[in-house]
Amino acid sequence: MKKRIAALLATTLVVSSLTGCLGNTKAPETKAPEAKVETEAPKDTEAAKDTEAAKDTEAAKDTEAAADTTYTFNLDNVGEHTFSLSTTASSGSALADVTHNFADTVGELSGGKIKVDVYEGSALGSEAQNLEALTAGTLDMAIIAVEFYVNSIPQVGAAILPYMYEDYDQVQKVFEGEAGQYTSQQFLDVAKVKNLGYYVMAFRNMYTTKPLNSVDDIAGMKIRVPESSLYVDTFKMMGAAPTPLPMGEVYTAIDTGVVSGLENTPDTCLNNSFFEVAKYFNMTNHLNAPTTFSMSAKIFDSLNEDEQNLLLEAGLRASRYGLESTKTSDAAYREQLKEKGMEFIETDVESMRAKIDYTSYPFMQSEEAKTLFDLVQKSK
Repeated sequence: MKKRIAALLATTLVVSSLTGCLGNTKAPETKAPEAKVETEAPKDTEAAKDTEAAKDTEAAKDTEAAADTTYTFNLDNVGEHTFSLSTTASSGSALADVTHNFADTVGELSGGKIKVDVYEGSALGSEAQNLEALTAGTLDMAIIAVEFYVNSIPQVGAAILPYMYEDYDQVQKVFEGEAGQYTSQQFLDVAKVKNLGYYVMAFRNMYTTKPLNSVDDIAGMKIRVPESSLYVDTFKMMGAAPTPLPMGEVYTAIDTGVVSGLENTPDTCLNNSFFEVAKYFNMTNHLNAPTTFSMSAKIFDSLNEDEQNLLLEAGLRASRYGLESTKTSDAAYREQLKEKGMEFIETDVESMRAKIDYTSYPFMQSEEAKTLFDLVQKSK
């Protein structure tokens, strides 16, 4: 483990930062045993009753726990492991909170046998670098947004197209269904990464130095976008000049006029103090792209089935925790940004939506993308 982290840290210093059938079973018929009459009460009757009651209580607890578990596992078969998990999230952000929830859930489910060490703030590299490390098996886990997979697995972009979703519950429903399973299989087949679960993040908006009342106001504007071809193509359709930049350079880039704003989630805007250099919160809600609890398939495959199921269970629980967190915190973050002085603009969303042509994305020509797109529409 230490060798993997050391190697990854070394790589980070060199590489540029740009860059889950139940069959119908029939219980066997049993014949009730004949009653046996005892003429004398056995000794220790009360103790025996207490023992049986205790067994019944434990059995009830086990049954209740099993009912709340999607992925079953035997804790006796779970060994001791320590995994490193990288995230670009800054401390205190919504993403960091959900990441730590996943790590804590793994610890709780395993009774402390499995530990997940979280490295925040790109300490182990950017998402692009982390994805490469996961594929190589030199990093155990990382938080990788679906959009970053698009660069190497273009067809998965069909699941996160602009203005595809209406609300958070719809996004969760889609990614817990066939569309999400299909997308995860693409990650595994192409990038050799096992997805342990999706985290539905907040809808993305635009934060700029001038108000965007309609799509006309974004024409020619240099706006920071993630290092993802999906975002570059989207903003080109809107007429902007998309400028990929690593997150650490965005504040200064806006402050010095290199770019005139960025697009991201409200909590990202707040936790990185972008409100100080970009006064306008343009309510575009243009895209929702979940992130993932990704694990190197090489590492995942080295575990036994019980250990794998435990991690998948933790991923599912963290996913649902994240959904509720996003739904409750989104409004709170917006309110905080208002208190920080941001001016909220009711952008003409329809003018932006009208510029988006799904068939113009190069990846939408592939059969895999068409299949995924149909699964998304079917799952809504």
